[in-house]
Amino acid sequence: MICHKFDIHISEDILHKYACLLLGLTLLFTIIGMIVSPCDQEGKPVLLLPEVKALEDYRRSSQRWLRELSFLDGEITNMLSATPNGDLFSQSKGAQNMLQHAFQLVQQVDRTHVPTLWMGFQDQMLSISMSYLETARSTLRWVSLPEKSNLELAIQQLADSRKLKTDLESNPWMIAH
Repeated sequence: MICHKFDIHISEDILHKYACLLLGLTLLFTIIGMIVSPCDQEGKPVLLLPEVKALEDYRRSSQRWLRELSFLDGEITNMLSATPNGDLFSQSKGAQNMLQHAFQLVQQVDRTHVPTLWMGFQDQMLSISMSYLETARSTLRWVSLPEKSNLELAIQQLADSRKLKTDLESNPWMIAH
């Protein structure tokens, strides 16, 4: 077996330049990290492990869905408070748009990847969005057939949907951040 010995010589000047370059890069990345890292309520940087990031992303999606449900609630309320003898075409178009909005929201909730910790929350969110979809359907039914019983059913479903939404909004996970 033949063994070769190699000597590598690096001048102190080059070694000093590399040390300065590494120190500069370390400072640069530290500063960039301090600027772009998310912080908690106390101003401390948050370590976003993949699991933590997935939970935070889902929480933010849930907050967005709750805002969408509030907007949908307003659309339904406006539709139910409209005079049934008004412009039927405009009311029908508005009711169809409202129903489409509710349907798209249900799809978004249902198709979003759910971290394991949020599965119970997901079930509740899906139940609420389905409740608003049913309320939108009842509202559309009232617009197309303005009978008192259809109006009463839609109003009752809206009240039930609001109760479910209020319960979810008070969940500590939703108000924690």
